[in-house]
Amino acid sequence: MQTENGKLVYYGFEAATVWRETRLAAKPGAAAWLPYFCAMRKTWLCFIWLLPQVCLADTAYVRKMTDTLSTPVFSGRGYVGNGMGLAAQFIAQQMQTLGMDVQMQPFTYPVNRFANGMELSINGRLLTPGVHYLVNPGSQSCRASGALTGIDSLLYVNKKQAVAIRMMPSKLTWSVATAQNNFTEFWVKDTTIGKPERFDALVDAEYVPDFSAQNVQGFLRGTAQTDSLLVFTAHYDHLGMMGANTMFAGANDNASGVALMLSLAKHYAANPPRFNMLFLAFGGEEAGLIGSKYYVEHPLVSLKKIRFLINLDLVGNGEEGITVVNATEHKAAFLHLQKLNQQHGWFTAVNGRGKAANSDHYWFSQSGVPAFFIYTLGARKSYHDVDDVAATLRWPEAHDLQQMLLAFANSLMLDCCW
Repeated sequence: MQTENGKLVYYGFEAATVWRETRLAAKPGAAAWLPYFCAMRKTWLCFIWLLPQVCLADTAYVRKMTDTLSTPVFSGRGYVGNGMGLAAQFIAQQMQTLGMDVQMQPFTYPVNRFANGMELSINGRLLTPGVHYLVNPGSQSCRASGALTGIDSLLYVNKKQAVAIRMMPSKLTWSVATAQNNFTEFWVKDTTIGKPERFDALVDAEYVPDFSAQNVQGFLRGTAQTDSLLVFTAHYDHLGMMGANTMFAGANDNASGVALMLSLAKHYAANPPRFNMLFLAFGGEEAGLIGSKYYVEHPLVSLKKIRFLINLDLVGNGEEGITVVNATEHKAAFLHLQKLNQQHGWFTAVNGRGKAANSDHYWFSQSGVPAFFIYTLGARKSYHDVDDVAATLRWPEAHDLQQMLLAFANSLMLDCCW
């Protein structure tokens, strides 16, 4: 708490210090305090409601949830070993433990997956999947060997076997495919081998036209008589397995977002908020924002009741600041976030960017729901690779981000900031 230009400033709230002029203008007696009480009521409501929110973020809980969701138990929260299904059940159990009303929302979509064989040798050298190469996620199965013909300096093919070797000059980044090609392609680090001349390959691919996934919704009722909702979202799915032994843990993307969302839920379960709160964990984000699109098309609550939605994705760093997507769409809210950060010094920068279809906030924004997507920035650039593991993440920034989100959410619930 501090004062600026005669105003009380507390977690971003500016309340006019009307006590002095109101009291001087009033006549003596009990009735003289009524104007003062009315004038200050909103100020004190802001202050009182913010008091519980200054608790330390449960960083240990965030770390525990991130570590757990990144373990091999969940097989990268993807399409092999029921990884995504087990993660959905785990998140639902955490929500139930916190006393939330939980609903599961099933949906299906097509996916190409790799559950078993994954081998590649080039020029007689056996390469390590995930480290030396990736398979194009749309590849078909193959068990083949033969000579390679250069198409250019980066692409080598065996047309008879429908196999391609593409040399990658930049980092290896994997993804999810919802269709299967009529060829098999490997993306190989160009520093791994010399000119590819021969190959031996084994890939077991399976196209699943109706893979089953679920969205998980947790609901906390607020204390005020209002239908307004504040919503926190995070996708829990990741890329899963590329063969039987290569796991993409997805610690930053997006075990970190789910962990922070659950930590916020834990906080509000212990400190009941004014508004109703919704916590949504989406499946199918990596395959094209499928779970959030399905939810918007089949909402479990009225989208018109959502006061604001905050989507958390890639929040396991932060030493270089944060970026807010949709900042240009909601300028006043973004400026308030920046002001909060200036007052408390949580991050070195709060950057804004425009509208983008790069995470689960997008379909809500398209439907008229005010929404931000927040991600953190840091020195570690692991993304959609086997190096995105929990040991690389930073936890002090998780505390700072939670404090910022608590302050911002309270601003929204009290409507006394912009």
